[in-house]
Formats: sequence, C-alpha cells, structure tokens
Amino acid sequence: MKILSVLLCLSTIFVMPSCSKANSANTNFVHTEVPVNLSPVSDPENIGKWVYQNALSDEFNETDFNRNVWHNMGEGGDFKGQWKGRAPSQYNPANIRVENGYLYLTSRWEPDYDFAEDGPRGNATSDIGYGDIAPVTTAALLGKNTYKFGYMEMRAKKADAPISSSFWTTGPGGETDAFESFGKNPKNRWSERRLHTSLHDWRKGSETYGKRIWDISHILDFRVADDFNIYGFEWDPNYLSIYINGGLVKCMSREDLGDRWVATSQHKIWIDSEIFDWEVAPNELSKADFGDEGVDFIVDYARVFKREGDRFGPGCEARENLIPNGDFESGVKGWEDQGVLTTESFQGENALRFEGEARINRTIKVKPNTLYLLSAAVSSDDTNMKDKWMNAYMGVVENGVKKNDVRFFFPTWKEKSLQFKTNSNTNAVTVYFTNSPQGGRMRLDNFVLTELHVTP
Repeated sequence: MKILSVLLCLSTIFVMPSCSKANSANTNFVHTEVPVNLSPVSDPENIGKWVYQNALSDEFNETDFNRNVWHNMGEGGDFKGQWKGRAPSQYNPANIRVENGYLYLTSRWEPDYDFAEDGPRGNATSDIGYGDIAPVTTAALLGKNTYKFGYMEMRAKKADAPISSSFWTTGPGGETDAFESFGKNPKNRWSERRLHTSLHDWRKGSETYGKRIWDISHILDFRVADDFNIYGFEWDPNYLSIYINGGLVKCMSREDLGDRWVATSQHKIWIDSEIFDWEVAPNELSKADFGDEGVDFIVDYARVFKREGDRFGPGCEARENLIPNGDFESGVKGWEDQGVLTTESFQGENALRFEGEARINRTIKVKPNTLYLLSAAVSSDDTNMKDKWMNAYMGVVENGVKKNDVRFFFPTWKEKSLQFKTNSNTNAVTVYFTNSPQGGRMRLDNFVLTELHVTP
C-alpha cells in the first residue's frame, strides 16, 4: 500500500536526504499533505462521497510521523495531561520510529528505564505501578486534532507478543475502541485471532462510569500478527460499523445501543500498545516475550475520512441470513431438537434455551472459495463472573473438520462472530452451538450466516 512513497520521495528529494531514514526526534519537520484522492477500502467506488482528512491522517511515507497530526506521548516529558500507559507498561517516546514507509511502535523489556512514580495507571486488577514486576516500555501517538463522525481506517500488522496493538479515540464522556488486538496469549487460543471493538463510559455521575458498556468480539481466520490487514471503523451520528479488509463485520444502530451511546462529542485519536493484564498477568511476562530488540506494532497508514458536507450514512442495512429459522421465530423447525423455546430473547419473540448438556446443528449450502461470517447472541446464565464460568461454543465444520469457533461465557446477552473461507470443493458446511461439556444453562438467539464481502 506504499503507492504514494515514490511520489513523495521525488517531491522532497532536494530537502530531505532519505525517504527511508527514521528521524522521530526532528520536531521542525514539515510534512507534505497527501495530494491524491483516496477512498475507504470498504467503499472503493466512493459511493459515500468520502473526503480524506489531512489533519487527522498519516501515510507514514516520509522521515517522520506528521507532527501537525500527532503527539509522541512522553516526548520531552510531556504526556499532554493524559496517562502514561497501562501499568506496569509505560509509554517511551524513543520506541516510536518511521522507517521505509511504515510507523513502528516498539514494546521492550527495559528494566533500566526510568519509570514514572505518579499518574493514573489503568491497571485492571491491582494498584501495580509503572515498571513493577514487568518492566515493559511501549509507545503511543495521540492525535492533536479532534473529529466527530467519520471513518477510521488502518492497514497494520500487530505485535507478535503478549501486548496490545490498538487504534482508538477518546473525548468528553466516552471512548471508542475501533480495534484492540492482542498478539499472543498462550492461555487463550482465540486472543491472537480476535478483532475487538468496544465503547467505554466516561460520563461523570453515570452508573457505568469507567466501564466497558458495549463490545463485539469477532474471531478472524488468521493471526493478527502474521501479516498486514486493513481495519475500518465508521462512526456515524446514527450507527457504528466495523470492517475487516473492507468487509462489514457488524453494524450497530444508535437506537439499539440506547443509553450506551457515549460517542457524542469531539474525539482525539490514539495509536498505542499496552499490557492487558486481563489477557496475561504481569507476573507471567518475561524478557523472552519481547526478545532483545523488542516487538513491533507496524502501521502502513492511519486514515480518517468524513462524508462530503457531513452527510449521514445509510444506517444498518439488513443482510440475508442463510440459516433458515436462525432467529427461532418458527420454533425449533429445522433444528435437531435439544433445546426448548423461551420468550426471554435477545430480539424478537423467541430464543432457544439449554438446560443440561446439549448441541444443535444445521447443514447449510454454501459456495466454494467464499468468505462467510457466522454470528449469534448468547447468554450464559449460570456464570457468576467470580468463580463459576460456564462456557458455550459456536462453530463451523467443513468436510468433517472444524474451521473456526468462538467461546461464550457472559451471563448477559453477548454478540460474537467468526469468519471462515470455504475450500474449492465445498458446497455445504455444518454450523453448530453447544454448551458441552459443562452443560450450563444457556440462551441462544439470532444465529446468522452471511457472506463477508471483502475488497480484493
């Protein structure tokens, strides 16, 4: 995707010695605006009349990041009144570089670093300090400019380590995580293939202040650290949409989110890495996880678009469900009957309830060499969020082999999804849901299979 790099190098050949040499400390650097018409990968024909936002975007094609767009967090001791990272990790401005047309955010095991002793630490499970137990330095860019409503897109390869790679925004009252990825977790086989998007409530006085109030977990059919992929997030006045490689993963309307809609003000953009202590505890990390040179979250570009004239988008459009009676509005017709019907549903009149170990299956006709998205809403009613976690699994089997699956365990309705691509000789797959082997009480609704149309 470095199409612009040659033109930009030629245009600046007389003022810069190299277009591949990093120089993140050059605060006097003058960045060239991108003089081309670009559109989101999710809308290659630009039907939505998107306009590229130079003040919010960076192609990372020059010798430094665009200092009109970004702060390097911690540079000159300045954290812009924000946190210094999620303890025990801390942002180190020396861990940012631009090289060969890419932004690198490096995470290092750095016990000799002068870690801070103050500031909000953001640790989820304890009051652990910066550098305690796991002396890890990370990196962050914080946007200088704000925006409200638009489309964020990033082509990136995530860090191949137990560290996050994220693209997110904050503003008065709320936080939107366009994506959070975690490169490696030996205790959770889904982590390294998860696309996670969420909303956090920072409204003062709110009953859910400081909490994640909505999220979607989508299990990809690839590891996020293996290669570059394109991640998209649309923030419209009336809905949120999440994309992978141009394909629509999820659209959520403002109406359906209700009071959880916290994205109501101007936001600034973040690109960063953090220790996620709920994924891997700090005392389980070691120098071996980061190697001698550290691990890199590599970004090809970070783009923001706005619709021409600040027009609204089309909203969440219905997609054809290839699973007959996937909403159970016609009872258990077409399913192997191991569940019972309940009116305690996620949407509509009915859902399926499981009490005791059970499994349902459905064989669905599909196309060969085609990418699909399978999703459902599940409530694991016996989980107590303390010492009792009851798991259920949704998945797909092709020619007797499991292609992909996802785990549910929350005691409230939670939507999750996965994607898979059929083989060249495949014309049918079996989708399933099971609470085996634990057999906890579960409710299942909105079992949906659709084609996932990515951009070539």
